[in-house]
Amino acid sequence: MSCGTKTLKVSSFVLDFLCCVLAALTISACSYALIAFSHSLAIRVPCILGIVLGVLLFGSTIFGCVATLRESIRMTWIYAAIMLALIFGQITVIFAGPINFELLANETIYDAWQGQLYHQNSMSYYEIKYHCCGQTGPANYPDSGLRIPQSCYYNQNATVTTDLYTAGCNQKLGAAFIKGTRWERISDWSVVGVEMLTVIVAGLLAITLQNAQRRRLYR
Repeated sequence: MSCGTKTLKVSSFVLDFLCCVLAALTISACSYALIAFSHSLAIRVPCILGIVLGVLLFGSTIFGCVATLRESIRMTWIYAAIMLALIFGQITVIFAGPINFELLANETIYDAWQGQLYHQNSMSYYEIKYHCCGQTGPANYPDSGLRIPQSCYYNQNATVTTDLYTAGCNQKLGAAFIKGTRWERISDWSVVGVEMLTVIVAGLLAITLQNAQRRRLYR
């Protein structure tokens, strides 16, 4: 085996392992999101698609590792074709089915507000963390026959009326979640980039193995 073939083989195996790790992280992240936001319709379809693609990627990379170790030309080409199909599938999901973070925020605060109406104090976490008050503003409390809680005030000090948060939690949580869109896109495109590099290296390995096989035939 030539030095170039060994380098491609090691590179392919490393990239396969990296894709396998990324697939496991994708499955874990999407599963956690489905559990943490089980009430939300905004993330259900994107996360289910993410899990499906993650499982396919995980299984494909194991196939790719076997193909690399066996130095099988046919298996390597099949693996490259499968990975290419997965890349197109992921790009389609990125553009066609992104997570609607604004809707997710609205759904989350709506559920918390419904709990608040039944005296479950479920809004306090969001009000303290995001410096907001009520679903759409402090007026939600008196309008619903409730007293504005201390969590609606800076340092939870209701004696200073000027410390009352005036922004609704819908707005604040939506702004915080929208920031996550950038990180989601970075992570999605990073996975696609690694997969494309994996396809290129797998293709080069298959071509190198084919050339080596031809040379052996003419010896």
